[in-house]
Parts: sequence; C-alpha cells; structure tokens
Amino acid sequence: MPAFYRELLDTDFSALNDLAVKWREAHTKTEKLPKRMMDEVLKPLRDKGYWEGAAAPFAWTLIDDIARQLTAANKVAKALSDVLDDAVSDLKIIRRDLKDAVRRARERGLSVDESGTVSGFLTADLFLAADQRQNSVLAVHTAQEEIIEICRRGIIADQNLSMTLMSDVGIGSWFNSEPRHSSIDTTNRISADEYNAYGRALEGKDPYPERQDDSPYSLGRDYVTGLGPRHQDFTNGDTMADRVQSMESMKDIRRQTVEQWEATGNTEGSAAFSISESGKIGAAKKLIGEDLPAIVTNDPDHLGEAFMGSYNVKYDIRGTDPDGSLVVQYTLDNTTSSESALHFIGYYDWLKHAETLDGPMMSAVSQTVTWTERIPGKSQ
Repeated sequence: MPAFYRELLDTDFSALNDLAVKWREAHTKTEKLPKRMMDEVLKPLRDKGYWEGAAAPFAWTLIDDIARQLTAANKVAKALSDVLDDAVSDLKIIRRDLKDAVRRARERGLSVDESGTVSGFLTADLFLAADQRQNSVLAVHTAQEEIIEICRRGIIADQNLSMTLMSDVGIGSWFNSEPRHSSIDTTNRISADEYNAYGRALEGKDPYPERQDDSPYSLGRDYVTGLGPRHQDFTNGDTMADRVQSMESMKDIRRQTVEQWEATGNTEGSAAFSISESGKIGAAKKLIGEDLPAIVTNDPDHLGEAFMGSYNVKYDIRGTDPDGSLVVQYTLDNTTSSESALHFIGYYDWLKHAETLDGPMMSAVSQTVTWTERIPGKSQ
C-alpha cells in the first residue's frame, strides 16, 4: 500500500493555491518591466556613452542580458502559475476520488485502516459460508486495487508537478528563456537525460558531470594491476552506464519494475538478475555461449553483463508520461573482486571464499552506476 495514502488525504492544498496566486501576481506585476527597464534605465546608459572603448561591447552585452533575463523571468512566472493551478485541480480531484473509494468500501462492510489497507467484512467473516467468504476476498481485492490505483494517480501528479516546475525554472544560473510547461501533463517533453540532471541537482551533485569513458576492459585492468581508483561513479552519458543500460538482462529488470509498480504503487523497489538461476549447467552455458564471446568481440548487449555477473538494482520511479511510460532512475552497485573474477572458470559456492586472494595487485574495485531512462508502462 503506497505511503502516499495519508499524504493525499491530509495535505493542505491551500499552500499550493497561494503559491500559484503569488506567481500569477508576479507575472502581472513584471509583465511590462522588461520594456520599462530597457527604455528607462538601460537604453539611457547606452545612449549617454557611459561605457566607451574596449569595455563597451562587453557592457552592452551585459545590458542586453539583463533585459533578456527580465523577459525570461516573466515567462517563467506565467508558466509556474499555470502548472500549479493545473496540479492543484488534479490533486483535489484525486483526493475526492480517494475519499469516494474509501466510502464505497466501508458502505459494503469493508474495513479501511489509517494506511489505506482494506480488510474483510470484520468479524462477520467468521460466520460466512465458504462461497460468501470467497466473495468477501474478491470484494477486498477489488477495493484495495481501486485505492492503490487512485494513490498511484496522486503520486504521478505529485512527481510530475516537481519535474515540470524544475524544467520551467531550469537549473542553470539564468532563468529559463523558453519554459515548456503550462500543465503537469507534458512530462514527455523532458528527456531522460534532463530527468537525470534534475535528480542529481536535487541530491546536491553536479547535474552535468564530465563524461567518463571507462569501459569493462579498463575497469578489469584496474582490478588486475591495482592501479586506478578503487571506486568510481557513473551516470547518463558515461560508457559504463551505456553498457549496463544495453545489457540483455535489463529487459527483465524493466519488466520487474513495471510489475512491482503496478502491483504496489510504490515508487521505490529493487530488481535482480542471477546468472545461476537456471543452475550450474545453465550458468556454464551462459559463460561459454555469451560471456566469453562478448569479451572477445566487445558485444555491447552482453559485455556489461559479462563484467557484472549477477546483480541487484534499486529503482526509483521519477515520473510517468501521459502515454504511460515510466521515467526510472536505476542504481547498480558492483564490486569486482577475486570472487567475481573467478566466476569465469565456473559458478560454484566455494567462490565466495576467494576474497582472501585479494591483494595489492588484485584488490577489489567497486562501481556505482546510476542512470535514468524511459521504459514502456504496462499499457504499452
């Protein structure tokens, strides 16, 4: 059951209403300011020649930048007020739908607790015939599914509000000169790389870090030689992130993500890929048929998998587009060690003891790969 249930019922949306009003007032009050600033302040400074010589072109550029920023700020104020109005309207409708769903469940004799969890016909269940108890289970399931779906709509609206606001404002040092959103239903205009940058900015990280070209080959050399950093972080645009994202096994990871989101309505979770799921014979076939050939041929669909072996990923659903696509941030932590390196000779339980072999020349290296991508939802 999503934790968002109580937040949706208890949140005072008047704060968002007030914020929308303030941004609308800001837009109205600043609508004519760019022209006034240019006509009454900046143009006289230019015309009267306060700056001359080599400094003049730079000064004029600064003056023009001020005028452009005032215009951009006014556009942003309008966009933000529109987005907030749309979000408040949607969230109020969703909350009304949630209250109605809870009321209907209780009118049918079901119990809905403070967390939104639905249970059966109270103590009457004990006295129901078998066929009636079966109907009770179906009624509970139906009511719970309805509440989860409504909460999911609330989560989507909340997430899309934050992302459209960030997109309209921008994360640079200047106001965004071309805000693209007047509602929360246009997240499809935000690229996965932009989502990734916004997420990094919210975490206090550089939204656009310098690209890293480390590959499974170079990371393997770092492990064997003991050279290079013992830990590295990768994100969108880095070679390792590209390799991990294109792994064949990621298809199943994406499937698990969608299924868990649809079943629980929780935005955070984990998914796993195991090379030994089909037993030692299946793992050996994968080693011979996929991993080793990928290393030899630099196969982009299987090289990352050959390097990672079995792995777990954490996922965080950051948004949902109008067509049902999910925007997901994945995080994969991997350690390259004697145990993981020796899986190429086979897949056996005793490999876990190989860590004792780590030394200066083959000391473990670790990687954290965090990337954001768009994946098809259940309806696609």
